Amino acid sequence: MKTMGIIGGLGPLAGAHFYRRLVELTPAGRDEEHIPVVLVSDPTVPSRIDHLSGRGESPLPQLVAVCQRLVQAGADAIALPSTTTSIYQPQLAEQVPVPILSLIEEVAEVVAASGCRRVGVLGTTPTRTFAVYEQAFARRGMTAAYPDEASQAEVMAVIHAVKAASGGNARAANPLAALHTRIAAVAARAWAQDVDALLLGCTELPVLFPDEWSRQGLSTRCQVFSSTDILAAAAVRFALGGVAVG
Repeated sequence: MKTMGIIGGLGPLAGAHFYRRLVELTPAGRDEEHIPVVLVSDPTVPSRIDHLSGRGESPLPQLVAVCQRLVQAGADAIALPSTTTSIYQPQLAEQVPVPILSLIEEVAEVVAASGCRRVGVLGTTPTRTFAVYEQAFARRGMTAAYPDEASQAEVMAVIHAVKAASGGNARAANPLAALHTRIAAVAARAWAQDVDALLLGCTELPVLFPDEWSRQGLSTRCQVFSSTDILAAAAVRFALGGVAVG
């Protein structure tokens, strides 16, 4: 069994949720059958959104340092559970001696296998601006659809609110429940009426829909996919000797 490294902290709650889903998706009946994991949660990595928007420093040097820590701790491969941060994956891969599982390719492979062809992407604005999924989708005969400007602004507000609600200073009794409702409302708007799949394409969003049961109410018209679950399942396959898409 291989040891999986996880780049956490992007943000902290999303990284913790990814690890939980990896555990839950592992076919284990006792402790010894679970996958060895090394997780480095470094929330001081510079904001990927700020850098990609031209407002901040590059996160690449610190991401490389996190990967080096994971390798030194025994990781045989690395999972990067962040769609926006995956923009830096090609540069990371050049400087890291172990495989970095491709969230983008894994998502495209799973969604394509479902038969879906037009995918509504709920993610950060840089995910759309940098066309993160377009090439992987196009190779599999799929296209991406994105929210209109007002809806995208709402998606970004929810993403930032998940980050704000993850600590002990959250003022609402259950702030994540209200954010769950806000994203469901965005998914019901006109921009998503002709899609046959919805992708929770920012790791903060699957936090609001933590498993397949909670996602059932998100859309009655199409399938809903979690980028977190897809990458976690790929990490399980890799660690157990299977093949992950890279």
